[in-house]
Amino acid sequence: MIYLSKDNSYDILAARGMMHSKEDDVYNFLNDQDYRVRTLAAQTIQTHFPTEKSFNIAKNMVLSKDPVKQELGAYILGQLGTPKMPFWKESLPLLLKLLRSNNTEVVAATLHALGHLCSLKKCKLKDGSIQEIINLTKHKSKDIVIAALMALASQDFSTQAKNTIKKFLETDDEEVKSWADVAYEIIENI
Repeated sequence: MIYLSKDNSYDILAARGMMHSKEDDVYNFLNDQDYRVRTLAAQTIQTHFPTEKSFNIAKNMVLSKDPVKQELGAYILGQLGTPKMPFWKESLPLLLKLLRSNNTEVVAATLHALGHLCSLKKCKLKDGSIQEIINLTKHKSKDIVIAALMALASQDFSTQAKNTIKKFLETDDEEVKSWADVAYEIIENI
């Protein structure tokens, strides 16, 4: 589970402490039992340590058999070194491969990572990869459907991606519809 801060006092203090930690200490926090600490470590790596060492650690996490590590590794790779994204070309095939996971959290995190990566670097996915993401919009998990819509939003050159997002503007599920609206605004550059 990726933890996104609600900006309460604990989160603010923990984030500040993490940002001032030594690089190797931050890497060690990736193995903490508390998912909030792991997420803060990942966020710190994304913004403060966009190094080859960070990339290799995230890569090894993605390649592991542990879904918790895979999810966190995908999260790191999706925004490592924002906005320059120095490892985006190396990250892309790792993330695309991870889409085939059987773990819902891993797939959702990977789709979000692809959305971030491709939005910032304007990477154009091949038709087969776009189709794979389109197929995930039919998944039973709402989290995966929403994440797939957001990943498709980064592919503004693709008519298939645009048409898929448009279909979800008419869904009865208000949450999915709301995210489809956001995705449509992104893909149309509104």
